[in-house]
Amino acid sequence: MILKQGQLPQTLRAPDDVARFGAMDQRRLSDAGELSQFGAYEETLAPGAQSSERHWHEEEDEFLFVLTGTPTLVDNDGDHPLTPGDAVTWKAGVPNAHCIINRSTAPCSYLIVGTRVERDIVHYPDSGHTMFHQPPDWWVQDAAGNRLRGGMV
Repeated sequence: MILKQGQLPQTLRAPDDVARFGAMDQRRLSDAGELSQFGAYEETLAPGAQSSERHWHEEEDEFLFVLTGTPTLVDNDGDHPLTPGDAVTWKAGVPNAHCIINRSTAPCSYLIVGTRVERDIVHYPDSGHTMFHQPPDWWVQDAAGNRLRGGMV
């Protein structure tokens, strides 16, 4: 299946997430191509925006490839400036919490790819939250084990 530039809808970040992380739009390449074994997205961060809360996956591998701009990778080892053509990998089960921040004055775009595992546990060390993805349910709990939110997959 060919996915032509400009034919894929862009998904904008929800207003609550824009308030928390800044503006981001996403093109869901794998969904548009009807792929089921991995997720592939082109994400564009506005200046000052952040991809997500720092996190790491117990079961999902992740891969990032910078397309445009100069994002900063923030992980357990600190801040790492990135430029177009740079790639970053995160192996499942390695507790290196990470996110991408656009500290520049121009948008930045990257390709992010991850395995689509049925079950995963995602750790957010800065907030102490943990997300459990165990179909048909998912939920987030705090460090004390209190369920904060959840739903059906």
